[in-house]
Amino acid sequence: MAQPGGKRVKPPGRAGQKAVDIAEQLHSVRHMLNNGRSSYEIRQALAIQYGLPDRTAERRLKEAREQQVRELEQLDRKELAAQLIGAAADILKEAKETRQLSNALGALGFISRLTGLEMPRN
Repeated sequence: MAQPGGKRVKPPGRAGQKAVDIAEQLHSVRHMLNNGRSSYEIRQALAIQYGLPDRTAERRLKEAREQQVRELEQLDRKELAAQLIGAAADILKEAKETRQLSNALGALGFISRLTGLEMPRN
């Protein structure tokens, strides 16, 4: 909104609403990144879902990636290994239930590498 004299005035709204909106957008971007969506797909989704222009969507992508990097830097190696083993165990269970035995073997191999139980190759 513009006032006489050309000064812009913020539209009325709840205090902190913008910060809440940005946090929600960042959460959405991180979720899409974790699910393998491309930058193009994420920018499109932000435009459709939140009405964000391309430059703002690009800033949200950058900030979400920076948040992920900060979290990885703070993550304990044992904690990360436990998360990876848990994910591999879930894959193993589903692969066995659907009789995708090559996927089950792959999950077992991954778990053995993470735990150091894999035999060294000569």
